[in-house]
Amino acid sequence: MKFGKTLASTGALAAALVLSALPVAAVAAPQLTIQTEEAAHPRIVAAIHEMRHALEELESAPDDFGGNKAAAIHDTRVALHSLRKALYYRLHMDDAAIDRVN
Repeated sequence: MKFGKTLASTGALAAALVLSALPVAAVAAPQLTIQTEEAAHPRIVAAIHEMRHALEELESAPDDFGGNKAAAIHDTRVALHSLRKALYYRLHMDDAAIDRVN
């Protein structure tokens, strides 16, 4: 019986040595870009575009919307920045760079 256990142990050791000698394919992490982040989150990108259009319409409107126009413009700009910051967080961009992205 001792012979069987030794043989099994030797076989396992041989298999481990063979497997450890095989080359391991390196898997590179995908390169993160603005385009890859946008492709991964199309609804956030769509929301940003819609909010930008709403902001443009709000800014050009002659009405002050009952005194709420200035606050709405400010809040929309803050929301746009927050969405971009969330979308591009893995790119480690500073606030100025985030605000430059369309």
